[in-house]
Amino acid sequence: MDTGMRLKYHRLKQKISLEEFSSGILSPRELKKIESGVKDPDLKDLESLCKKLAIPLAPKDNPIGKVLVKNFKNSLLHPQNKAEIMEQYNDIQGHPLLHADEDVELEYSIQQIRYFIITGDLDSAEEKIKEMERFREFMNQEQFYLFHKYNGNYNYILNDFEKALKTYLVAEKIAPNTISASELGDLYYSIGISSTKCRETEKAFKYTEMALKIYQQEFIPKRIVECHLNIAITHQHFGNFKMSMDHYKNALTIGNKLEIDILRFTTEYNIGYAYFLFQNYELAIAHTENSLNYIHPEYPADILISYCVIIKSNYELGNYEVAKKWLKKGLHIVENKKISINSPTNQAFKEAYIEFICLDHLVNKNYEEFENYVLHQLLPSLVATENFFEMGYFLEHLGDVYYQQKKYKQSAEILTEARKAYRNTTILY
Repeated sequence: MDTGMRLKYHRLKQKISLEEFSSGILSPRELKKIESGVKDPDLKDLESLCKKLAIPLAPKDNPIGKVLVKNFKNSLLHPQNKAEIMEQYNDIQGHPLLHADEDVELEYSIQQIRYFIITGDLDSAEEKIKEMERFREFMNQEQFYLFHKYNGNYNYILNDFEKALKTYLVAEKIAPNTISASELGDLYYSIGISSTKCRETEKAFKYTEMALKIYQQEFIPKRIVECHLNIAITHQHFGNFKMSMDHYKNALTIGNKLEIDILRFTTEYNIGYAYFLFQNYELAIAHTENSLNYIHPEYPADILISYCVIIKSNYELGNYEVAKKWLKKGLHIVENKKISINSPTNQAFKEAYIEFICLDHLVNKNYEEFENYVLHQLLPSLVATENFFEMGYFLEHLGDVYYQQKKYKQSAEILTEARKAYRNTTILY
């Protein structure tokens, strides 16, 4: 930062007005010229201004601070162990050299946004984003790029995928040529998975392929697995079942060697769900049951949604007693965690819970409750996430229920809606 920018940075940081800062030294108009770089202050005025802010006349050379923030930044790029990252943060938090010069302090503050997102402290992330909005003009090109990228991360974690995607695409436009290949790969991967969530399948495929090439060159196995998973999903959306399964199998082969439980769960679950979509229910059950070996009890939404795939697959095979056993296990989780229709705050959690309850009523032939939950609870949730396949699935079963009850007109109407939902799935993909 030049002298004027440096003075303005510390003035804003300390929340001092232009008038208050200039008082007794020079006019607010003259100070504004200095802060905007129109003129340089004379030495006497500079000494007085720096004394008022309690900062040195010139920034200090701070090589150790630069190394601290660089190491912190690198650890956040491909986090594998949240506990280690938190330990590292506790070690450096409050270190005076992270605040000894403006550039290091600014870089550290931007990296804190990413840290809070990774550790799940979204309140602190939001607070830090709002704080750093005040300092956008002081950021260099790379910092400005990272600020946008981390804003995208924050929106993604809040399930605002459209906003996340727009922010990532802005970050791509302003990305400096000096960023590392791994950093660029991370941006492409972020655009890829956000595009998948927004049903922009061609964009998702393009950017995830670009990310995969970088990760293969840099040899970052975890990200290679995640790219294969997202590419598999895009092929699934295109209707390319064979290519989708090839990528799933690649993800599974590499992921098994890494022994990262959450990655192995995600891979096995996605393969299981893919087999369910293509009506290979035996393999859907095998892979989804295997996924449960890698999920921890503190993730009840993931467990419930896995149970739903297993229950639906067994139901389609006519294994009603097996389906009831899985329902019993799921109800135990619901009761143990004291989950109710009003308790879930996360959309995915809510959808998993409502779907599970719908399946409970369907399998146990509580058709009145099944109808009520599908029409008034599940469908609005599925519409919100544009999950047309599941809409079609449950509407089809509701149509069958109406048919069994000899409500032929209602059955025909609901089955027509089911076909529309399945057709929307094809159109979107």
